[in-house]
Amino acid sequence: MTGPCRPSASYWLLAWLLPFLPATAQQWDVFDMATAGFPSNTVKAVVEDHDGVIWAATDWGLCRYDGDQWTVLQQGGSGLPDNSLNCLAVDGDGRLWIGTTSAGIAILDGEDWTYLTTENSPLVIDDINGITIDHRGWAWIATQIGLQCSTGEEWYLYNDTPESHLGYQFWGPHVRNTAVRADGLVAVATMNGGLTYISETDFFYYTSFEHNFPDNSANAIVFDEAGDRWIACPAGGLIRHAGPHIGGPWLQYNAASAGFPDNTLLCLVIDPQGRKLAGTETAGILRFTSAVDWDLLGTSTGLPDPSVRCLMIDSGGGLWAGTWTGGLARWRNYTSVGGEMEVPEQGVEVFPVPFQDHFTVVLPSSVDALAWDLMDASGRVVLNGRFAPGRVQQVVAPGMSSGIFVLRVRSNTDRWHVRLVRD
Repeated sequence: MTGPCRPSASYWLLAWLLPFLPATAQQWDVFDMATAGFPSNTVKAVVEDHDGVIWAATDWGLCRYDGDQWTVLQQGGSGLPDNSLNCLAVDGDGRLWIGTTSAGIAILDGEDWTYLTTENSPLVIDDINGITIDHRGWAWIATQIGLQCSTGEEWYLYNDTPESHLGYQFWGPHVRNTAVRADGLVAVATMNGGLTYISETDFFYYTSFEHNFPDNSANAIVFDEAGDRWIACPAGGLIRHAGPHIGGPWLQYNAASAGFPDNTLLCLVIDPQGRKLAGTETAGILRFTSAVDWDLLGTSTGLPDPSVRCLMIDSGGGLWAGTWTGGLARWRNYTSVGGEMEVPEQGVEVFPVPFQDHFTVVLPSSVDALAWDLMDASGRVVLNGRFAPGRVQQVVAPGMSSGIFVLRVRSNTDRWHVRLVRD
């Protein structure tokens, strides 16, 4: 005979917290396996074509959004040659270029498919990291063994050998992506190969060994309106390389200099107001609101996963974020018709979740007298303290048992509660 069912300690904790939990403005629409029929929740690239159609590349197929519904294209049921996709680009004729893991490049023109592989073209490898179509219609193809350029008539290969095109011998051959300025300057983001520049008349690269450059690797690079280069690094945070590409100064933004919650940046985009947005490995999206200030678009705004792999701003001013495990998220009215930006109320962000012996807390801006309590599932305070000045704080919690905890953060006027899980 069983006795009466009694509410658990977790139930009582949740009931106790509910009156204090702030209402969170959910800014994002989420498209994933459950809501949109995606074949995978890992989204590696997103792009908009000339007709306003949104394309999302996953690790198990291609997704197409016409503004009303999603359609999935997969190997065997369409002309897609490989389900594992890495990158997307749209050329001047509106054709979609799809970089795959093992089948080279597929090009979709309306309903017609063509292919570039190591068997039918000068392509040197069928695993494609990135594709950039420049203002001339040239395709810059980033791979692990070099950078290729297809002008439509000729192919060039840049790598770390003496046979590299024009004798421009890279410091390392692994290229992640490129950006091309209107004057033809090509900025090359490499993995362990330094920051590399190519033009029709010169070639130069920066490394930490020869030039004290902050990071030898980059995941993404973009040009701003002034022609300065912004580089998202896997360890060095965000770098601005200003002025001339040879000899110009650089400035580094990271945890030490700017209080970033995460120095691992995976992608980068500039919005219509010139603000830089960088997707991080563990903290969501860092957005520069001025030359020195930033805010965080994280899970408190409804972002489904803090690991952001790709970013795009569409022609209607919407912001798209592809995540590692949370699918694709859209902030529909990220920019208004008048060009003003909707800024969410900043909440408290905590990562990583689950945590082990410590976790990092990103606090709201312009708050004072912050104290914190870490409570277990019964509501008992197991650790507490006060935060020092600064938006990014670390809490050390060694020897904690596995389970569910709640971090309570208190200021003179506000209170926040964040649910945590200890591995």
